[in-house]
This record gives sequence, C-alpha cells and structure tokens, in this order.
Amino acid sequence: MSRKQLARRAFRTAAAASAAALVLTACGSRVDRASVVSAESGGLADRVAQAQASAAAVPAAAGDQTGQVVNPAQNPGGLTAPDTTAAGPTATPTASTSTGGAKAPSTAGHTPVAAGCAKQGPPVVIGQVGAFSGLVGANNQGAVQALPVWVRDVNARGGLGCHPVTLFQKDTASDPAKAEAAVKEMVSVRNAVALVASYAPLDIVGFRKGVEGAKIVSVGGDQVTPDWHSSPYLYPVGGNERAQFAGSVKALQAQGVKKIAILYCVESSACTAFKDTLDRDGYAKKFGMTVAYQTQISLTQNDFTSACQSAKNAGAQAVVFAGDAGGVARTARSCATVGLTVPVAITASQATFDPNDKNLQKATVSMASPIFPFTQGADNAAEKAYRAAMARYNPTAEHNNASALTWSSAKMLERAVELLGPSYQTQPLTRELILKGLGMVKQETLGGLIPATTYSPNQPKAQENFCFAPMAYDSRGFYAPAGTKFDCI
Repeated sequence: MSRKQLARRAFRTAAAASAAALVLTACGSRVDRASVVSAESGGLADRVAQAQASAAAVPAAAGDQTGQVVNPAQNPGGLTAPDTTAAGPTATPTASTSTGGAKAPSTAGHTPVAAGCAKQGPPVVIGQVGAFSGLVGANNQGAVQALPVWVRDVNARGGLGCHPVTLFQKDTASDPAKAEAAVKEMVSVRNAVALVASYAPLDIVGFRKGVEGAKIVSVGGDQVTPDWHSSPYLYPVGGNERAQFAGSVKALQAQGVKKIAILYCVESSACTAFKDTLDRDGYAKKFGMTVAYQTQISLTQNDFTSACQSAKNAGAQAVVFAGDAGGVARTARSCATVGLTVPVAITASQATFDPNDKNLQKATVSMASPIFPFTQGADNAAEKAYRAAMARYNPTAEHNNASALTWSSAKMLERAVELLGPSYQTQPLTRELILKGLGMVKQETLGGLIPATTYSPNQPKAQENFCFAPMAYDSRGFYAPAGTKFDCI
C-alpha cells in the first residue's frame, strides 16, 4: 500500500471516532492526533500514528508558522475529544498519551500582518458542524480536510480581514439533536461568529433549528435540501439543490435519453427533493424525458437488484440515484446483474466512490456541481490558489466536491468580511457584522469558483441560484466536459 493510501486510511479511521473537535489558530496547526484520539478510542491512536508516520511529511515553506493547536488549559475553547481533520503536512504523530490532551502551542511565530492591514485585529473564531462519521460521513471527508487548509492559508496571508482565525470542528454523526447542540456550543462556548461549510444532509432539521436559535450564519455547506434557501441564517454558495439535481439529468439529453428511473432514499428530505425536482417540478419533461419508474430505497440496503429489474422492465435508459456515495456503486453493480448498464445520474457531492469501479466506468456517470468542477485546477487564478493551498498544507487529501465547495464557502466568508471595509480590520468581528457583510455580496463569482451569487441585507431566505457546472465519469475517470463553465436549468 502506498504512503498516500496509508495516510488516507489513517484519516478515515480517525474520522470514525465520535464527537470530533479540532482547533486551529493563528499560531500554527500541528495536531498530536495520536494523543487526541487515544482518550476515547484506546488502541485506535496507535494505529493512526503508525499509519500517519509512514506518510512522508511535506515541510512547510520557510516562514510558514500558521495553524497550531491550542492547549485547552490555555484556551477554554479547546477540546480534547478526537479530531476528524488532518492537521496539514507539518503534522507529526507522536506516542499516544493517557490524557488525550492537545499539544501545547508553539511559542514561535504569529499570524503575519497583511500588507493591507494597519495592524493585526482581534482573533476570530469560526466553526464547522457536520456529519463526518456514520451513514453519510464518507461523502463529507473533503469538507473536514479542506477547511483547516483554508485557515492556515488565510492566516499566512494576514488573517480574515486582518483577524487571526481559530477553527473548531464538530461531528454530529447525522443526529439532529447533536447537530442542534453542536451549533449552540459553537456560539455559547466557542464564541464563533460564523459557521462555514457545514454538512447536514440527514440532520438538517436539528442543524437549522440550531442556527436560527443561536442566530449564527452558516456560509455554504452540503446544500442538498430545500432548507438552504428557506432560512435567514443559511447562505448557500453557488447553485442550489435543484440546479444540482436537474443539472445531472440535463446532460443526458445529448445522449438521447428519453426514459429515466429514479431510486431515492427514505432517510433524507434531500433524496425526496431530488425525485420531486425531476418528476413533480417537471424538469425531466423539460428535458424531453419521462420518469418511467421510481421507487424508494434505503441507504442501508446492500442490493438494488429488484429495483434495477423493474427499471429495466420499464425501459429506463438512465438511472437517477438519490442517495449516498456508497449507494452509487451498489446501483451500478446491481443493475449490471440484470443487464441494465445505463448512465447513472447523481450530484457531484455523491462522487466519492472508488474511481476504479468497473461497473460505473462501463455505465458512465452524469453529475452536476454547484461550484467549479473539482477536477479543475488551472482554469483561473482562483482555482490555482485552491490547488496551491491544498498542495502546501494537505498534499495527501483527495480533491472532491466537498473540498472544492468548502474552499469556495470559506472564500465567500472572506469576501463578506472584505466588503465591510478597512474600518473593521481592527474591530472585533461579530455575528452581526458577518451578516452585514454577506448582505453586501452582489453578483459574486469569487474569481470564477462559483456561478454569480447575490445576497440581500437581512434577507428572509437566500435567493435560488439555478446554475451548475456539468461533470462526468467514465473509464477516463472524473472530468468536466466544458471545463469551468456554468450552465443553468
């Protein structure tokens, strides 16, 4: 097994631990993962340390002193529960301890004062809440990996509008009660001014209740449920869920598809919304297609052969799978057993399946992304900056929709703070100021990362953005047929 594979395995193992929390601050990001994990996971810490130690650490560039874990004894916001995110290429696992405490901060280095800052402003805390373990946790690992990269990158550039950034991350395991509690903790205990790239596809009810009760915005996230454009505190970044759902099927027009089958999960309102977008809302008809067959399935099912047989009998020329990433591969495998090898339509957020899956390579996959295609990295300067930061701070991380969307969400937060103007650079950032800055965002593309997005001051809900970036997968792997070019439904 390669070093890169070992590093990824270590990450997935650590991510399975419960109640995750990572603290990244302006002074660095070196996490003693083994000691943090050992407190609740016993021998798991040793396995994580051994696997990570086998991965070559990439030293930070000279002068890079950003992103260190804060000792909970020195910072009451610190947590000692297992973390879910790689700490960046400078992390060096050490022997596990019995306390599970985080490493004390280094005394060397501080966030530099950026060229546009008269002086460094007060530190600011942001949070990330999401289903990073459990039923759909595998879909969201890119989000937990990418946000610490942005924190280190923005701190290396002088901070968020001259404010050094501290990040807390909390795993909800798709539990609505945990999601609500995690949001409240971010505000009442961690003093977070915003949540960024939160993932709650199955526990959105609890998450939404939390943000509305605590009056804290979430900038970007999974964006696959209608709640993302139904709340004054949810600010989607890029295309909405209907753009992703309908966009994945629109691309099949060119392949002559006239009949589709829809398999949608019972566990999430997102799955029902996928089905409703195509059937009830008429987008399948708009694209010259009919829904020949539809049925509910469960994310816990190991096999969809019966549904595939019914789809075949109905004459389906493509299968829409509204579920998790693992179910995408099971759909192709099950349908292959009954001789139904047809394109599978999904959202880009589901595209974390094995890229060597032969059934999917033969069937092919059509996808839609709400932001720039994660396969791209050189179509514009903004994409190059994303790739450079990932390569510098977490070179073993996989590039997928979650990591690209997380980066875009963080850049939107940057833009909102920038729009506040220089007078706020030395003032404490607050939840109210973040809302004010977001209300100033007009036709923002973040340099080509997202379709043009506009928010309004004190908006009761976000405007729907019906644009997406087409993506596909076949024997060549993942690719974007049109590069970083957005289409709309």
